[in-house]
Amino acid sequence: MLLPLINLHRWVNLFINRILFYPILLAGIFVLTQTLHAQELVLSGKIVHQTTGSKVPFANVGIKGTSIGTVSNDQGEFELHFADQYLDDTLQVSCIGFFTFSVPIATVYQQQPARLSILPRAYALKEVTITPDELSAEYIVNKALLHIPDNYLSQSYLTDGFYREYFSENGSYVGFAEAAVSIFDPIGYPLNMHKASETIKVNQLRVSDIYNKGNYVLYIDLNYALRANLIRNADFWQEFAKQAKSSVVQLQIDSIAYYDEDLVYCIGYKIESKRAGSFEGRLFIRKNDYAVLRLELNALNEMEGREENGAPYESSTVMTYKDYHGKLYLHYAKASHDVTYYDEGQKYDLAFYSELTITNLQPMKVSPLPEAGKIKPTSIFYQPRYRTFDPDFWQTYSLFEKSPHNRQIIADLEQKRPLKEQYPANGKLKLKRNEPFNSTGSNYYPHNTGY
Repeated sequence: MLLPLINLHRWVNLFINRILFYPILLAGIFVLTQTLHAQELVLSGKIVHQTTGSKVPFANVGIKGTSIGTVSNDQGEFELHFADQYLDDTLQVSCIGFFTFSVPIATVYQQQPARLSILPRAYALKEVTITPDELSAEYIVNKALLHIPDNYLSQSYLTDGFYREYFSENGSYVGFAEAAVSIFDPIGYPLNMHKASETIKVNQLRVSDIYNKGNYVLYIDLNYALRANLIRNADFWQEFAKQAKSSVVQLQIDSIAYYDEDLVYCIGYKIESKRAGSFEGRLFIRKNDYAVLRLELNALNEMEGREENGAPYESSTVMTYKDYHGKLYLHYAKASHDVTYYDEGQKYDLAFYSELTITNLQPMKVSPLPEAGKIKPTSIFYQPRYRTFDPDFWQTYSLFEKSPHNRQIIADLEQKRPLKEQYPANGKLKLKRNEPFNSTGSNYYPHNTGY
């Protein structure tokens, strides 16, 4: 039956044609409480493989029995913010392919930065019975699409999260921004071609100076990042993909792993398109209900003319989903995009990065976000009329500065002045009378040095 193949190709190809052209670059993240609480505590650390000591990315780190949590980044690092009332609770770490690890929060809180070792869990075929149909990748993917309304939140809810984006030009990092955000989803994941989009509010924001020399940069809009949630918007992307000329050249079960006590299929795919290039990645689908727990995508878009218009020629993204009372929701997303373009004979190589982590969730029947507080459809880099910088808030959000992985980023950004001077200088500016402001939703903005 070809339906699953067609669905997969539509699903992924849609993502490519729309989102990778309007990249999601979503950024960084680690934990948010909507307002700084006097009794807030911070737990930071790293998740590692118990046998090899290697980093474990994309592990869920949270307080057991609550929606408070975060995700380890691609270096295995995490930073968890929580109220002191949870100090006597249990920290739980879970990741596909590992045993779930639990430890009293009070224990690891005294040992910071915590180094949490989790034990890999191998899958043995004799442990379960799997029917021949279930071993078909086509069958599994088709089931995953059909069961989206059953497996994901289908109600209105509010999430708090943390978003970061930064980019480099010709090998040097030239811009950085991060924000504490609130996101209200009015409908969730029911299959609906014309479902309402989320509302986004920036609660806290800090922005570096921007040093790029080119005339254009590809700022990323968090609205587009949310639209790239292939699970929530599956109907839209499948319909849009009908026009895509592509074919699935590979779809197979690469392996079977565990997540908690559930079996998870790891399905590899590869798609080739005459219009958009080639795309490959993996879907991690839970066996018992066909819920997609993680989605990975790498795209090579080296098409004729791509260098001239500045569209990404190579992109990658990872999205993970977390359980909330038996239903899943988008918990983490990261992306990177490489772009080359020419301006008056000068070549510019750009690389964009972003991460989004949802750190808390609560059901809400009515949006608590005031209309005036909703973010315009532009990158957080380009939000001067919404910028606020509260140094007290950012005192406890230090993972970016502490991570060894970010030393070069910080060094490049601080060539002219320290970041601690850049943030307040860029946090209180208002639009100048002649400063362009794009409110049309385009990702391309004129470079402006008037920050």
